Amino acid sequence: MVSLSNENLIHSLDYMLDTMNLYLSLIILIFGTVGNTLNCLVLSRRAFRSNPCALYFLISSIFNLISIVIGLTTKIMASWHLDPTDTNDWICKFRVYIVFISRSMSIWLIMLATVDRWLLSSRKGSRRNL
Repeated sequence: MVSLSNENLIHSLDYMLDTMNLYLSLIILIFGTVGNTLNCLVLSRRAFRSNPCALYFLISSIFNLISIVIGLTTKIMASWHLDPTDTNDWICKFRVYIVFISRSMSIWLIMLATVDRWLLSSRKGSRRNL
């Protein structure tokens, strides 16, 4: 049996967690959306179009933007007890699928940009021509 002081502590910690979840998610949503949008604007300029590494980062920023918007909006709505993933199974599955795919694609694109830069900086001419 749980004592009254432990119950109060559990409720206090639960409230603090919900509050932090709401405000930190809002901050990440705002800064992430602004940052990735600015990345997309800068990397889509004509000067960067011929650089394959910039293209990798541009597409990675687009996938990050998708992940942030879809992943965090439902999390923020859940902290206001308006979570659509509680009532609709297909929204929950769609959200999980899109967030997983967009995060994975973003990481793979950054890895491809790293490999591209490594190949271009190689001393062997055959690697640079790949």
